Amino acid sequence: MIEWNNFYGAILIDREYEKSKDFIVNGILEKKYNYFHPAIFSTGIKEYPYYYDDILFSFGRTAKNFVCNLRELHNFITEFEDILDNLDFNNAQVRIDTDYANYDLFWRNKSKLSEQKQLENIRQYNEYGVRYFESEKFYFGIGEIDLYTGWSESYSNEKLSEFDRWYGEGFNYPF
Repeated sequence: MIEWNNFYGAILIDREYEKSKDFIVNGILEKKYNYFHPAIFSTGIKEYPYYYDDILFSFGRTAKNFVCNLRELHNFITEFEDILDNLDFNNAQVRIDTDYANYDLFWRNKSKLSEQKQLENIRQYNEYGVRYFESEKFYFGIGEIDLYTGWSESYSNEKLSEFDRWYGEGFNYPF
């Protein structure tokens, strides 16, 4: 069965908290996304001691027949990246739990990384065999990252195999 599914995650906001929060609260409704609604987000509070340096937005929801094929996965990623395009973020992580595969996706905002940091990350991803892709705006990957550093260690081969079995080994990004 592919009925009972959920996703949850976090987005590490950099400096423009109010602008980012405004998009979550108002912009998402205007866009009429299929997977995202403001009610599934927690935008934190910019008040000590409830945050330190950067603010973490979290989100999650249940879903039926969620991303059960490659087209729907592309649609989900496209919607999430549209949200990210409207936020001042450093890194983001989404955990997807389904009946057919459980995996994590991550995004690093390239505009927040110096050229040296980008090279360090690529070297680290290659060293640990992290499956990542590069687009004009993001480093996108399948695996878990540290939201502050963006570093990742090797990801479960079992989870990668589940992902490949369900979506095909030909998954490409960007689409």
